[in-house]
Amino acid sequence: MTDGPARVAIVTGGARGIGRAIVLRLVRDGWSVAFTFRSSADAATSLAAEADAERLLALEGDVSDAERCAAIVDEVIARFGRVDALINNAGIRRDTLVYNMSDDDWSDVLRTNLDGAFHMTRAVLSPMMRQRSGSIVNVSSLSGLHAVVGQANYAASKAGLIALTRTLARECGRSGIRVNCVAPGLVATDMTAGMDPAAKSEMLKSIPMRRMVTADEVAAAIAFFLGNDSSGITGQTLCVDGGTTA
Repeated sequence: MTDGPARVAIVTGGARGIGRAIVLRLVRDGWSVAFTFRSSADAATSLAAEADAERLLALEGDVSDAERCAAIVDEVIARFGRVDALINNAGIRRDTLVYNMSDDDWSDVLRTNLDGAFHMTRAVLSPMMRQRSGSIVNVSSLSGLHAVVGQANYAASKAGLIALTRTLARECGRSGIRVNCVAPGLVATDMTAGMDPAAKSEMLKSIPMRRMVTADEVAAAIAFFLGNDSSGITGQTLCVDGGTTA
């Protein structure tokens, strides 16, 4: 185990997009951070080069694999001695209408987005309960709150995260563990950069702020949930959406 800051976080799907912003924000705030990645090895290497190597740990693994999730938590504790926060950010999309949706389209999304959060959460609960402290933040989506055509699988997984958040908050509160959720709207990432300009323009019209939110703004909301300023908050979902749900 190496010496480091007292607070240790695990960020799933941390190599790119929102996950990358979360990792960099937490490192900047003084956390030691372990992040998982599945297929973005180059991005993980690039991220590791941006932060203090002594405070960063990149771990390859598929969160849909329960055994790997348990091993990830063991590796983090072996390296840093404890785990204080879990950010369940890993997620995939397989957008298509239900009529055309294959069994794999459905199950792959649910396994990664919802089962993965369950596996990782279950793995961190024992060490957090022994510490009698911890914070878990699930990254949902506005798709989990509002119907989006072509995203039945994604929406079901993200709505499931909100329900999981609320249930865990009740189950874990007496152990000093807080569980909250962030629901981003349209976020400016490499994924949205490739959107059709006309479609993007049309979507922006529905956002009161007339712009996408940034990954850094989502990371800031998560940092709030992990900090002392939110010490009395649990079981809540914060929409970071430029006013779409107003």
